[in-house]
This record gives sequence, structure tokens and C-alpha cells, in this order.
Amino acid sequence: MYRIQYILFRVFRAILLFFPEKTRFGIVSFLGSMAYKLLKKRREIALINLKMVFPEKTDDEREKIAKKSFITMVKAYTSALWFDKYLKNNVELVNYENLKKLYSENRGVVVALIHMGNMEASLKTAEDLDIITVAKVQKNPYLDGFITKIRSGLKIRLLKKSKKTPRELKEAIEERKGVVALFSDHRDKGATVNFLGTETISPTGAVSTALKYDMPLIVGYNIMKEDNSCVSYFTNVIELDKSGVFKENVKVNTQKLMDVIGEIIKKHPEQWLWAHDRWNLYRKMKKGEL
Repeated sequence: MYRIQYILFRVFRAILLFFPEKTRFGIVSFLGSMAYKLLKKRREIALINLKMVFPEKTDDEREKIAKKSFITMVKAYTSALWFDKYLKNNVELVNYENLKKLYSENRGVVVALIHMGNMEASLKTAEDLDIITVAKVQKNPYLDGFITKIRSGLKIRLLKKSKKTPRELKEAIEERKGVVALFSDHRDKGATVNFLGTETISPTGAVSTALKYDMPLIVGYNIMKEDNSCVSYFTNVIELDKSGVFKENVKVNTQKLMDVIGEIIKKHPEQWLWAHDRWNLYRKMKKGEL
């Protein structure tokens, strides 16, 4: 079954690459609109999340945000099919000089990434910097190999998420003081914090790494524009509280990080991936708990 899926994927990719980039994105935008209509569960998750975060908006306003989010995400994921060319021609980096300055200090830098816009386009920085990042293993081994091959064309060290990840990350950091780029906005094992107005669990990897190895912490996020190019932004350093014991510092600073991420999402809601059951609201609704 996995092999058949991969063959269909390769056929789709070959057909898509036959067209000029503008046409590709037109096709993909249509697919994003169809995904919004057909993927009922994901659409409902997005709308539930948006209602919680933006109760003051109308249903129509929230639906427009959700649909735009679906289209943006589909465009972002699909552009990986010609990622090398996309990175060369379509990505602008803002406040990148600040990141390079931090990198030049040879302490290492932690960049907390957000699932926004063309989220992996920030890897364009690998043209100049050594990047260490962590990614989930795809269920389909053929697709996983394809994605890994694309990323291997960049100057990054890719760690596959597993029980060994903390040890492998430690070894990678000790080997070279590069940029540790970790997605930090989705639900994962970590600390209980308030995120966008509601209590939830947030990953602590970025904060704990910055504290443990005394690295500066910044946020990196991406905005996809109407012409399908994108802009990757890098914030200034987030000042971390180091006054308490390590475990408490992790929780306090994870809250600080999520506050920064939450403000960015509220400014650009159509760019974020709302179709993830970030607060378990959909699950609670199905159980009759909402």
C-alpha cells in the first residue's frame, strides 16, 4: 500500500512540475479549497479552535480564516516538491542579520519555529548557517525517504524524532554550536501553559535547550504572500528567566515563549495551521464534554 501511495505521489509531482510555478500554485490553491470542503474533521477542528481564540469574530470571518489557512498549508507542503528552486527565488529573510550576529558568537542559537506560512522556508538560512533540526518520521517509508533526500540537499543535520532524540541533540550541539531549529507551537509532552487564552500542554524543547546550553532563544516564523513568495521573520532575543530551579525556569519561560508565539498568530491568523486539535477541543466535543 505504501509503495502504491508513493507511486501516485511521484506521478502527481511529475504532472505538477510540467507546469510553470504560477500555474502549479493555482492548481494547489484549488486543492486547498477542496480539502477545506472535503476534510470535515479537520475543518471542524479549525473552526472550533478559531471560535475559542476569536469569539468576537462572526462565523463568516472565522470560516474565511480557516479556508485561507487550508490553502496556505497545502501550498506550503506542495512547494516542497520543488523546494530547492523555491528557496532560491521566493524567500525573503527579515532581521536575518540579528540571527547571523548571534550565530557568529559561537554559542549556538535556538530558533523556536511556528507552523505558519511556508513554514520550512526558513531553512534558506542553511545556505549560510549550520542548522540542526528534528522531524517526525513519516508513516510511509518511501515518502519519508523522499522528504529526507530533499532536506539533505541543504546544509542541515536532520534528527528523526524518537526516544533517542534528546541524546542525539545533545551530541549534535556539543559537536558544533549551530542553530537548533525546533517547532514549538503544537501540542506535545511538555509544560502546562496558557496559549491563546486557554490552558494546554506545550513542548518545552526550545526553552529547555536554550537554558541547558546557555543559548539565546528567538522565534522564527513565515508569512506566505499572495504572489506565493514568502517572508521569514526572526524576532529579537527572548530574555529568559533563570532565577529559579531548572524545571520551574522551563515552565516560566515556555509560558513567555507561547505568549510571543500567540501574539504573532493573532496578527496573522490565516497563516497558522488551525486544523490541528491543539487544545483537544474536538476530542472533548465528541465525548460530550463541551
